[in-house]
Amino acid sequence: MAVDAVAARSAARPRLTLASPRTLVWLGALTFFVVHLFSLTRWLEDLDSVNFALGVREFDVARHQPHPPGYPVFIALARLGAAVFRSAGMPAPEIRGLVIWGVMAGALLIPLTFIVFRALSGRDLEAAVGALLVGSNPLVWFTAARPLSDVAGLAAAFAALAALAVAVAAPARRSGSGGALLVLGAFVAGLAVGVRSQMAVLVGPLLVLALLTPRTFFPVRVRVAAAGAGCLGVVVWAVPLLFASGGVSGYLAALSSQAGEDFSGVEMLWTRRSSRLAVAALLHTFVRPWIWPFLAGAVLALALAGTSVVARRSGRTLLLLVVVFGPYSVFHLLFQETVTVRYALPLVPAVAFLAAVALVEGGRPGVLVGALVMCLGGLHAGSAVVSYSRRPAPVFGLLDEMSLLAARGAQPLIGMHRRVATETRRAREWAGPPPGELLPTPRDYEWLELTRRWREGYEGEAWFVADPGRTDLALIDAEFRRTRQYRWPFADVYVGGARPDILDWHMYGRPGWFLERGWALTPEIAGITARDGWGPHLRPSVGWVRQREGELLLMIGGRHLGPPADPPVRVEVFLGDVPVARLVVPPGPFLHFEPLPPDRAAGQGYAPLSVRAEATEPGPVPPVALEQFNIQSADVVQFAYGPGWHEPELNPSTRRSWRWMSEAADLVIQPDSQGVRIRVLGEDPRHYYEAPPHLLLTAGDRELAELTPDGDFAFEAAVPADAVSASGGILTLRASTSFVAGERTGTADRRRLALRIYAVEVSALPATAEPRSTSRGPTQEP
Repeated sequence: MAVDAVAARSAARPRLTLASPRTLVWLGALTFFVVHLFSLTRWLEDLDSVNFALGVREFDVARHQPHPPGYPVFIALARLGAAVFRSAGMPAPEIRGLVIWGVMAGALLIPLTFIVFRALSGRDLEAAVGALLVGSNPLVWFTAARPLSDVAGLAAAFAALAALAVAVAAPARRSGSGGALLVLGAFVAGLAVGVRSQMAVLVGPLLVLALLTPRTFFPVRVRVAAAGAGCLGVVVWAVPLLFASGGVSGYLAALSSQAGEDFSGVEMLWTRRSSRLAVAALLHTFVRPWIWPFLAGAVLALALAGTSVVARRSGRTLLLLVVVFGPYSVFHLLFQETVTVRYALPLVPAVAFLAAVALVEGGRPGVLVGALVMCLGGLHAGSAVVSYSRRPAPVFGLLDEMSLLAARGAQPLIGMHRRVATETRRAREWAGPPPGELLPTPRDYEWLELTRRWREGYEGEAWFVADPGRTDLALIDAEFRRTRQYRWPFADVYVGGARPDILDWHMYGRPGWFLERGWALTPEIAGITARDGWGPHLRPSVGWVRQREGELLLMIGGRHLGPPADPPVRVEVFLGDVPVARLVVPPGPFLHFEPLPPDRAAGQGYAPLSVRAEATEPGPVPPVALEQFNIQSADVVQFAYGPGWHEPELNPSTRRSWRWMSEAADLVIQPDSQGVRIRVLGEDPRHYYEAPPHLLLTAGDRELAELTPDGDFAFEAAVPADAVSASGGILTLRASTSFVAGERTGTADRRRLALRIYAVEVSALPATAEPRSTSRGPTQEP
């Protein structure tokens, strides 16, 4: 009776005057195809895409061409596409041969999801709106333009689901067309696994349900035929795959190797159970595919409402949704690296269908809201696709520029972070090796290979390709470094989990100094030092200083880590065997500048630097962390964090570091005879204040710049030389509001915090620059 009442109300509701739902679906598919066709990329990007392209050149799963399990159907299609593009004389035929199938599959996915949704609900308009939501989903739209198998595999899976869903939803056809559709769906399901192996988890449950239905639903002969068709669909690609891989043993060896990498090298809930990772997995799976949080929130709210409508209307429909999408949800959340957002694509249709149900249930206003969602998602993704097709990915932009310098005779030393070296290996194989000598990459100690060569007398140029999340290069003098950054020209959520991702290319001359062991300039370096059992209180911290003519200025700072009752510690700095600085520091932070006369700085090569901490009273030496260091010619501007700044911190999951400032935090500038430009990058204070505080930069009593930030901010000021000199080189950042950390966290932390600061940059003003002060509001940096 309740179902009849709902149906009666639905029938009584005025019909919407729209074009035929099927017409809208085909128009959407045509639009998807045409727009993407004019934005075909000719670059690779992700490690998987390079493996696919190498597989198009020469199929060899044992060599990860492509990576196991092999994707033989997708590679066969890509080879066909490459042959067409090659015969047409177009550049990058292998890459375009991969991309074109994603484009065609993305267009076909719209009518295929329409068929599945219509089989589930029996309502054309709901099915059409759901299908168009799938096609306009930003992640679907963008991923279809990538040389990857994700969208092609999803379309193949939905081709199988379309046949299976219609067969299962139409029991009256069990011995006629319904049986034929079951057999066809089983065969296509087998083929779909050869396009993308994960699709077995998406198509398998519905196929199993159909095969295990009571005899009154499908005759035994139909179910046997369907099982045989499914096996045949697998055999079509599995036999050639095994033959090309050197037999079963060769294929299993490659597969087990890949499985070992997957379980050891990625962060998944099954192996690293934690509430933090669980929350992140849900966000990556259900929020990030819609790119904008507000768009995701709207769609997910509609999906929840749609779930209620479906449950009230038809328990059978809800059961089929659970059967189709439930197993993949569990598999994805537990066994896949959810930060690779494209792995969540198979769950987008489920959310889209449920949201469509709620939209259509709301009548004309609901459908208009749905149209707005489609436009927003499609437009945002469309602009990203255009940017993607016009510029190479970060790693290939880097390799292209290295090749240009190689053509001009560059032969540098090249260092890399271990992860970068591993993830760029296939890209380097595709594009050709960079020039020069590639250094070893010992995990966590990569910079030492570079410093070893400098100590041995290497005087040429040195390059280092860095993971921007690493901070160990703070141990090398940045004054003699040029840096180029390689970033995606669109929101990085579209390529979440890409390997390699963003990169920094550092080009070094002979640095003025470099440090090796026992320091704590960043949380990462401090962690390595602690793990090694090093530090100036245990054994001397080690570095090297390039000897040169003229006076130098040494800056060293850190923290006496003992409790307030501990005795002071004597910290001594040696250049060679000569002590150049000696200071006695009580518990807490310390900072010291020390001029080095020319006779202590002159010479050839690099002189060893060591820092030792000794007790001033009998007993063990209290721990000391060396958090700041620099040494430059006396006329080069240096800055240091003075009173009011807390120790550096790091978020391991985002790999972002920062320092908290208190309500007044000093920046110490030396020498104090030059004008400087200051740039402070900070976090949106609305994360911890209802109203943002007022930020003021002063030099003594002189106010230089102010800002009331209402987002992530870049606070800039040009400080004239007279202001720096009058303040004795001390510039102070003042915040109008602060709080005690422990009062919010319920801990004993008594630090007074005002703002989280990600970076401070200080540079000398050109002598001809007009003294002026500026400030700038919200920014996306760093």
